[in-house]
Amino acid sequence: MTETILFVDDDIHLVSALQRTLYKTYRVALALSAADALAAISESPYAVVVSDLQMPGMNGIELLTRVKELAPETVRILLTGQADLDAAIHAVNDGNIFRFLQKPCPHELLKKTLEAGLAQFRLQMAERDVLQQTLVGTVAVLTEILGAIEPAAFGRASRLRWCVRKLALELKVQDPWQFEAAAMLSQIGCISVAPEALKKYFTGDPLADDDSGEQPSPARVARQLLERVPRLHTVAQIIDRQQEVVEMRPDLAPEQYTIALGASMLRIALDFDELVGTGLSFSSALAEMKRTQSAYDARVFAALEHLVRDAAQVDAADPSPALPLGDSLYQPVSGQASP
Repeated sequence: MTETILFVDDDIHLVSALQRTLYKTYRVALALSAADALAAISESPYAVVVSDLQMPGMNGIELLTRVKELAPETVRILLTGQADLDAAIHAVNDGNIFRFLQKPCPHELLKKTLEAGLAQFRLQMAERDVLQQTLVGTVAVLTEILGAIEPAAFGRASRLRWCVRKLALELKVQDPWQFEAAAMLSQIGCISVAPEALKKYFTGDPLADDDSGEQPSPARVARQLLERVPRLHTVAQIIDRQQEVVEMRPDLAPEQYTIALGASMLRIALDFDELVGTGLSFSSALAEMKRTQSAYDARVFAALEHLVRDAAQVDAADPSPALPLGDSLYQPVSGQASP
C-alpha cells in the first residue's frame, strides 16, 4: 500500500505551499473541501489525513470522524487555531484524531508529526496482518471441518458462496470478504444438528427453536459458534439474520449496514439455491422468486436478475454453476480478509 498523505484545507495557497515543501520527502495529495476528501478516500487508501479544523460545510473534526468510519487504519491529524484548542482536545480524547497541531505550524514539527503518523499507520497495518493470518486459518479450519463432517452442507455453502460473490460483484462491493465468509460459514451450524432435523433443513421444512425442546436452527448454532471468534462478529450477525427482512437505511452505522446487506444477500442466495435444488433452471427459479419480490431488498434482487441473465448468456443449457471444491474454494475469501 502506498503511504500517501492527504492534506485537506479550503485555503489553496496553504495546501499548495505544503505540497511544494513536502513532495520530495512524502507522497502528498490535496483536497480543498471535506467532500473532496471523502470522495478521494472512497476511491483509494491514505496512510495519513491532515485536515484544517475550520472549513465550510463540514469542519475538520466532523471530517476526521467520518474518515475513522470509512478507513479505520488511516491516521488522522488536525490543524487548529488557538481559539479551537478545546475542540481539538476533545477530539483527541474521543479517539477521532491521533494528534493536533496549532497553526501556524513550524516545518520541523509538522515533519516530526507526519513521521509519527506514518509509524502509527505501519504499526496498525502490521497488527492487521497478524489478525488477518489468524482469521484466514480460522475460516479454513472451520470449512475443512464442515466438509469432513457434513459434505451436503459443505456443498450448499459452496453454492451460496458462489452466488453471494456474484451478487457482491454486481453491487460493486469494495470489500466483499465478510459476505463471502458468511456464505461459506453459514452452514457450519449443521455439524451439531441431529440428522433428522438436518433432513428437514435441507428440504426447506421449518425447524423448531430452542424453547420447544428441540435443537436450534443451524443459523443460530453458527452465530453462537462464530461470535466467539475475534473479528467474526459481523459474519456471525449476518448469518443469524439471514431469514429476516432487513431494511438497508442510509442512516445505518457502517457495521449495521454491512450486516443488513450481508443478510439480504445471504437470504436471496439461500432461497435461490433451494429453488434450483428442486430442479428449476436459474431463470425459472428467478421467476418463482418474483412472486414474492417485495420480501427482498430491491437492489440485491436486481443484482440477482443480472446474475441470472449473465449466466444464461454464458451457457443457457447448463443452469448449474461450476464450483471448485477444497482449498481453492475458500482461499479467495481468506485472501480478501481485512479485519
